[in-house]
Order: sequence, then structure tokens, then C-alpha cells
Amino acid sequence: MFDKFSDAARAVLTEAYRVSLEFKSRETGTDHLLLAFTCAQAGVPGEALASMNVRADNLRKELERQLLASSSREIVPVRIEPSSVDLDRIPFTDSARVTIKRAGNLRLFFGHSRTEPEHLMLAALDLADEQVFKVLDELGANTTYLYRLVVSMLADRDALNPNTPGLRKTIIEGLDELIGENVSVIEGLERLATASSTRIANLPGRGEVAHLVFISYLPDFLFTQLAYQRYLLEETLGLLRTRVGNLDSEFAAGTVSAAAQNVRSEVRATIEYFWSNEFKLLSKLPDEADYDLIGSVIEDLWWTHSEEVALNEVFDEALDDHRRKQMLNLQKRRVEISHRFTKLRARLEDTIKQCFAKVQRSISA
Repeated sequence: MFDKFSDAARAVLTEAYRVSLEFKSRETGTDHLLLAFTCAQAGVPGEALASMNVRADNLRKELERQLLASSSREIVPVRIEPSSVDLDRIPFTDSARVTIKRAGNLRLFFGHSRTEPEHLMLAALDLADEQVFKVLDELGANTTYLYRLVVSMLADRDALNPNTPGLRKTIIEGLDELIGENVSVIEGLERLATASSTRIANLPGRGEVAHLVFISYLPDFLFTQLAYQRYLLEETLGLLRTRVGNLDSEFAAGTVSAAAQNVRSEVRATIEYFWSNEFKLLSKLPDEADYDLIGSVIEDLWWTHSEEVALNEVFDEALDDHRRKQMLNLQKRRVEISHRFTKLRARLEDTIKQCFAKVQRSISA
């Protein structure tokens, strides 16, 4: 489970385990993981939390209040040697395990080679983990904005990396890895069945596995990549401003608009790749009406992200100038955009499933 975790991510999980020992908990949960995000190795998560005034001291006090209020347990300082900790032997809660699994998927969604602490934080927020939300809510942190802040910080870091992959490359390589993992599981079952002289009926072939993975994970890839690519573009424009001065508003708007069309084209090219190359998911490609449906959701997401980027800039300015009334109005707009993202995510999933179900039906007819 942890072979593609970076040293920093491993250090965060080890710290979470140490925290659970201090709190004398039977299992290491996401609440302990949350405190671990403030350790020195955590990087982006710790910076993002600190920007919301969530630091180790007040986070620990809140955890003490929530975890120890109804028990006679006391915190006992614990020191462990990180090199002596086997992550596979840590008794994680079910919620923590789901978060760890989700973090591995997010690594793929962002096109990163290793699972980092930021993927763990995004996973907990993406899954709306009850314990994490409860603690952060008590500390006054906006979890929706925290998620976007981490994505923005990733884009800020990756914008300077010439090897940062684009949307198409990220999705193709990520889905390929997921398909390979699932095919390996089935091949393992087949070997086990052969060794035990047991017959297992109706195991899916590679093509069926590829199709299931594609339909299941494509919406997640697209939703994550659209946010990431929009913030990458904003960071790129910011770097350009530092070099040449203020950009013409029409030029900036035209760049964002052209990028929206480019992203839409990349999504189509990605879908066609899976249909026409080694995967050959179905013998028939989606028609123009299907591509238009998917493309319209892609563009709606892109422009909603653009609206959020602009809103964040205005919010930061209002915060610096202590314009409380304007901040309250901007906060309402943030909530509205958050609800819009929820609806668009559901719409993206439904559109993809319906389009490819339609293609399957037309082939079977």
C-alpha cells in the first residue's frame, strides 16, 4: 500500500501513529493524521492550515477536548524511532485506510510520481471525513476553501517544473496504471484458482476491466485536473506579470478563454485515445452530440474555477483591508460556488456514464 509514498508522507503517517499512542487510542485515525499535518515534514498541509490559524497548539487542544473529554485518559509524551515503524503494521481506522487509499488515487489524478502529505490532506477533505471536518469546524477553518488552497499551492509549486504533465498525459498514464493494477488482481485470482484446482467463472478480461476503470475514474481525473490546470494557468499568468508588468486585460481574458477550448479538445483527444489505441474499449466512438455534452460540462467547470480564482483574489484584498461587510458578501459567493461545484461534479459523472452507456446500447442493437 505504501510503496509509492514519499518519505514526507511516510513521516506524516508515522507522526499520526505517534500521536495516537500519546492519546492512548487503540487505532490511528484521521484526527491523529490532522495533527500530524502540522509536523515539520508535512510541508504544504501545514502551511495551508497555518494560513487559517490552525496550528499545532490549538489543534492539539481541540483534539484533547474532543478525544479526552469523556474519558479518564491522559496524554503521555511518546517518542518513537521513525525507522522502526512498519506502516503496514499500524492499526489504522477504516476511515484512515480509506483516506490513504484515496491519497494514492489523487497522486494519479494530479500526475505526480509519489504520494505526498498534500494528497493525504486532500483525500481527507475530499471524502468529507467526519472527524476531520468536526475538528476543523470547531477551529473556524473553511474546509472547502482549504481544499482549493492546497490545490492552488500545488499549482504554485508545479508551475515552475518543466516536467509537469498536461491533462491528457496525466489521465492516460493514470488510467493505464489503474487498469494494470486491476488486471494484476484478476490474474492473481486466476493463478490462485489454478493452484487450488478451483474454477472461478465470469472473471472480466482486460478489455472489460479497462472499460470499467475508464467509466469509474474518468470523472475524478477530469474534475481534479480541471481545477489543477486552471490554477496552473493562473500561476503562469502571475509569473508572466512579474516579468513583463501588468498584462492587458483582453490578453489575459483571451488566454483563459483559449485555454478552456484547449482543455475541451484535450478531453476529447483523451477519450479517443482510449477508444482507438491498445485499449479499444468499444468498436464505436461517441458521436458529436456526446462530445458536446461532455464538453459543455468541462467548460462550465473551467469557468466556475475561473470565477473562484477571481473571487479569491478579491477576498484576499478585502481581508488585507479589513473590509468586513464585503468579506461577508464574498463568503456567501464562496458558498454558492461550492454548491455549484457539487452539482457540476455530479453532472460530469452522470454525463460520462450516460454517454458511454448510450454507445454500448447502440453497439448491442
